[in-house]
Amino acid sequence: MAQTDDKLTLKEISRRIDALPTLPEIATFVLNLLEDPNTSSQDVTNVIIRDSSLSGQILKLVNSAYFGLPQKVSDLNRAIALLGFGRIKNLVLSLSILRIFKTLSKKQREDFTKFWQHSAVTAGLMKRLALRMGRSEPEQAFVTGLLHDVGKIILLGYATKEYTAIVKLAQERSASFASVEGEILATTHAEVGAWLAKAWNLSRESIEAIATHHQASTYQNEVLPATLYFANFAARSKGVACAGSCEPHHFDEKAWEVLGLPQEDYFEMMAAVDSERSIADMILQVSGASESGAKG
Repeated sequence: MAQTDDKLTLKEISRRIDALPTLPEIATFVLNLLEDPNTSSQDVTNVIIRDSSLSGQILKLVNSAYFGLPQKVSDLNRAIALLGFGRIKNLVLSLSILRIFKTLSKKQREDFTKFWQHSAVTAGLMKRLALRMGRSEPEQAFVTGLLHDVGKIILLGYATKEYTAIVKLAQERSASFASVEGEILATTHAEVGAWLAKAWNLSRESIEAIATHHQASTYQNEVLPATLYFANFAARSKGVACAGSCEPHHFDEKAWEVLGLPQEDYFEMMAAVDSERSIADMILQVSGASESGAKG
């Protein structure tokens, strides 16, 4: 364990990274394309089809039991038209995130799988909540949820000894990762995650929500952080949690009040965790990231 005077800072962690993890070029192109209101499904198809792996994965997901289509879809353009730009954007981002971190060693795979399930469930719940509230940018909520804990994966890959020490300490104390990481690091997984989110040009609101997602002052007063707080809590309370999330489950009702939704929506969203986990597992399987034998 690092001594107090030798705690790793964000700057030191960034120095350990040979090259900043970046979204695949195709994914970046697709995400930018989907921001243009004049984009057609054929335009998106013309880009995605250049990446045979991504194309195949999207078609596999479209034809999966989850979507329950009456007949098999073999045409990518039709698949995009059926799913809609919002869902395609989320699938492209999800598959790209998995591709980026697929090089984690086999030993680290269990922690990565937990991270992925928790992040994907949180993202799915955030989008559901945003739609229920009639928010204008439900995809922003999804992206924020998907990347809210990405700092943990950076720590897992580039500060492995410190990450392992934090998880062990949290387990010993039945505490949260966030509550003990300050004893090991001079930064936090939230700060590291916000740093990466900024490098990936996420919106200012998403970056701030990621940076402050453990701070009550934000989730008790602002909608996006409150949405993240609830979705994060719902996933963890149903057993979908990252390694080191060992704290008792306590919900701050002030966050729910910020959302302005009725109590029945609370229970509906809690029930939706299992469905979102099934989707997360399906994407993980299709991506091949759950397979063993990755590079160390």
